[in-house]
Amino acid sequence: MSAFISLLAVGTALPPHLVWQSEAAAFAMRHFGERLAKHRQLLSIFPNTRIAKRHFVVPLSWFETPQHSLKERNDLYVRTAEALSLAAAREALARAQVMPEEVDFVVFVSTTGLATPSLDARLIECLGMRRTTRRVPVWGLGCAGGVAGLARAAEFTAAYSGSTALVVAVETSSLTFQFHDYSKKNFVASALFADGAAAAVISSNPARRGRLRYIGSHSMLFPNSAHVMGWDVVDTGFSVVFAPEIPARIARDLKPVVSACLAEHRQPSDAVRYYALHPGGARVLEAYAEALDLTDEDLRAARDVLREHGNMSSPTVLFVLERLLREPALEPGALMLMGALGPGFSAELALFQVQEAAS
Repeated sequence: MSAFISLLAVGTALPPHLVWQSEAAAFAMRHFGERLAKHRQLLSIFPNTRIAKRHFVVPLSWFETPQHSLKERNDLYVRTAEALSLAAAREALARAQVMPEEVDFVVFVSTTGLATPSLDARLIECLGMRRTTRRVPVWGLGCAGGVAGLARAAEFTAAYSGSTALVVAVETSSLTFQFHDYSKKNFVASALFADGAAAAVISSNPARRGRLRYIGSHSMLFPNSAHVMGWDVVDTGFSVVFAPEIPARIARDLKPVVSACLAEHRQPSDAVRYYALHPGGARVLEAYAEALDLTDEDLRAARDVLREHGNMSSPTVLFVLERLLREPALEPGALMLMGALGPGFSAELALFQVQEAAS
């Protein structure tokens, strides 16, 4: 990719309802009780996630009543996702010193609700962007959506020299909790999922230079893996699909994908210095470490985001990226790998090179 494409800024937003993991564990104990085999042993999942707290768009009491239809959930999604998206987008644009009317392209990423017109149309209206702004809503990529959305935005700015793109990822994953599902997968989801939004601004305008230069992306759809991750649509919303094999698959299959990404963009196999990886859970982070021979320091930003926010699906990796960008000592010239895995089962990767900090 010949154009100089800069990541200018990342912004994040969280909903108002803070839930400590100890509170969520107490709720799960009450709710699942004797309905789930070995529930007392499974309760150790909550501390083992290494999550301290999460943010939800509804209070914890909402989950204690069963009468939540698909319509109610989706109405909540539309209202809260719009507010979170606007907050994250405004923060990212302000940090990038980009006015809304200067944005040429919007990529909107989400997998936990439905809206037509899609929420990017609402963003354009509420933020005061040009009515000719191009837009692409992306649905169904789950946790991998943040990386894929950023890559698609970068490709747009490469194709249209001097252009600027806004990426917004928002999820209300907590609303997918199914009251009458007493399966282990729903139990695990209740220990992991959270809500949030993140936005990023990326540009090929030579007058705008950020801390990271975009190099390129890489995608992999693994064969025979549709059962690994996703949603089942039921009368009361989305029911999570979680295969126990996810960490083992990551440990086994991720390294060849990363190697292929580096080879595609003509980078040495040992060139990556920094990692912005989606913290799907503590076991996922352990699988990353095993697959890529990573240290605790390599995964510190991802662990911190998991501890403070849980798994918010697509925005989570952008939270990790934002945290890494706070580091004053990022080494100019070093490579950063951004990565996440999602339904498909699939991997989405993006490569960046650290630039000199603006004086």
